[in-house]
Amino acid sequence: MYKKYLLLASILLIGLLVTAQESMVKVKDIQLKGLKKCKEGIVLRELDFSIGDSISMQDINERFARNEQYLLNSRLFLSAKLNIGEWANGQAVITIDLKENWYIYAFPYVEYADRNFNIWWVEYGAALNRLNIGGRLYHENLTGNADKLNFVAQFGYAQLYAIKYQFPYINKQKTWGMEVSGLHKRQRETGYDSVRDTLRFFRDDDDYTHNYTQISAAAIYRPGLFSKQIFQLEYTRNEIADTIAALNPDFLLSGKTQQNYLSLSYEYQLDRRDIRAYPLNGWLLEGWVQKDGLGIFNEVNNLFADVSYSYYTPLNKKFSLENIIRGRKVFFTDKLPYYELRRAIGYQENYLRGYEYYVIDGQDFMYSKNSLRYSIIDRAFNWGKAMPLKAMRIMPLKIYGKLHTDVAYVQDRFENSSSELANDWLVGWGVGLDFVVYHNFVVQFEYSFNHLLEKGLYLHFNFGFE
Repeated sequence: MYKKYLLLASILLIGLLVTAQESMVKVKDIQLKGLKKCKEGIVLRELDFSIGDSISMQDINERFARNEQYLLNSRLFLSAKLNIGEWANGQAVITIDLKENWYIYAFPYVEYADRNFNIWWVEYGAALNRLNIGGRLYHENLTGNADKLNFVAQFGYAQLYAIKYQFPYINKQKTWGMEVSGLHKRQRETGYDSVRDTLRFFRDDDDYTHNYTQISAAAIYRPGLFSKQIFQLEYTRNEIADTIAALNPDFLLSGKTQQNYLSLSYEYQLDRRDIRAYPLNGWLLEGWVQKDGLGIFNEVNNLFADVSYSYYTPLNKKFSLENIIRGRKVFFTDKLPYYELRRAIGYQENYLRGYEYYVIDGQDFMYSKNSLRYSIIDRAFNWGKAMPLKAMRIMPLKIYGKLHTDVAYVQDRFENSSSELANDWLVGWGVGLDFVVYHNFVVQFEYSFNHLLEKGLYLHFNFGFE
C-alpha cells in the first residue's frame, strides 16, 4: 500500500521537474545586429543575462522589455529589440536589433549667465550683455567603448573652458572606470553675498573679479547594472578682486583674495528607475560624503553629507507619481567660505519650484518635491528627409501634464544672516507641462506659486549630458 503511494508521489515529482525544466530556456548565444561603432562587449555589459544563463519562459517578454530599457538608458541607442532566434533542445539564440544613437553633439550656443532662465528674462529684462557665447562638444561614445568626452569653450559675460573624459571600463571584468576633468572660469561680475535672499553683485569692466580653477580625477566602480561608486580627488583654486574681499570678507574667509584646497569625496548610487531621463517607475538612492580641506593648504575645513531618495509610482497607464527627498548636513563651520560651501536652495539642481528668483543660503537643508503626472502624448514622429541626421529622423516624443507641490527647510546657523526665508518652512505649488524628446532631452514649463503668494511661469531643462 505504502509502496503504491510512494511510486505515485515519485511520478508526480518527476513530472513537476520535467515541466519546470521545459519552462526554462538556456541562452546558447547572443547575436547583435545594427552595430556600427559601439563594441559588442559594451552592449552585453548592459544586459542582466549572459550566454549560458537560463531564462524562464513565463516572464521572457517582461525580461526582454526590461533589457531593452536598460540598453536605452545607456544613451547609446535610439531603439533596441530583443527576440528569440533559433530554439531547439531547450537552448535558444537571442537576437538584439539595435539602432545606434547619434553620438556627437557639436554646436555653438548662446545662453544666459544667470542662475536660471527666469532671473535673466524677468529681473534683467533679457539683457543681451548678460549672455554667454561659445561652443560645446559632447561625444557620447568616442572609441566605441561608451567613453564620453565633453568640451566647452565660452566667451562673453563669463569666460569658461572645461574638458572632461570618462572611460567607463579599464579592467577586463568591466567593473572599474575612470574620469578626469579640468575647468577654468573667469568673470567680470561676481555674486559676492546674498541679502534678504537676493544675490548682490560687484562688476568691474576693466578686470576680472573672480578666477576659478578646478581639476579632478575619479575612480568609478560599477559591479553590476544598478549600483555605482565614485571616489574622487579634486583641487580647487579661487582668486578674487580686492573689492570682493572688502565687501564680503567671508567670501574666501578672513578677507583673503586667494584660496587653494583639496577635496576628497565618495558617492554611492543605486538606480532602479525604469527610464533614467524621465522615470515613471522605480527608485533612485544617492549618497555623497565630501571633505574639503585635507590639511595641505589649511585654508578650508568642511565636511558634509548629502542624501537623496527618489521614487516613482505608476497609478495606471496614464497617471504616475514622482517623489524626491533630499537633505544635506554640514558638520564643520569654522572654516566655511561663503562663495560655494554655504549655498543651499536656488543653485543648480537644488531649486524649489515657486522660489526660482531667490537664493537661500544655509549650511543644512532638506526638501521634498512631488508631482502627479498625466501622459498626454507618447508617440514617435518621422521627420523624413527634413532631418539631415539619419539617426534622428524618427523622434520619440512624450508630453506630460502635472500638478506639483514642493516643501523645503534651510537652516542657517550664522548669527549675521539676513535671510528672511532660512530657518522657516517653504512651500511651492503649481502646474506644468513636461516634454521628453529622443528619450533623453527634457524641457519643463511650470507655473508655480510660493507661500508669499508670488507666482510666475518658469522654464527648466535637462539635456542629460554628464
